[in-house]
Amino acid sequence: MVVREIDLAAVTGEESFEVEAGGGRNTIALRPGGICVSDADCPDQVCVKRGWLEGGAAPIVCLPHRLVITLVSGGSEDALDAVSG
Repeated sequence: MVVREIDLAAVTGEESFEVEAGGGRNTIALRPGGICVSDADCPDQVCVKRGWLEGGAAPIVCLPHRLVITLVSGGSEDALDAVSG
């Protein structure tokens, strides 16, 4: 289920919003070109420690809350469109 789609190129300032899923809460912060989980009530805080996602291919994941934040390319030929592990 997609909760929200955000065009990071259109973000002009800092803002945040909360997502409640999987029995918990995550605060998502935005800034021009970047997104992160700034606060969460999960026990391990891996999603918060991940830091800002800015053009990287690795997503932000909060397993306890079943939350995944991924970047999708806007169509640039040089942008990565897949990650394999």
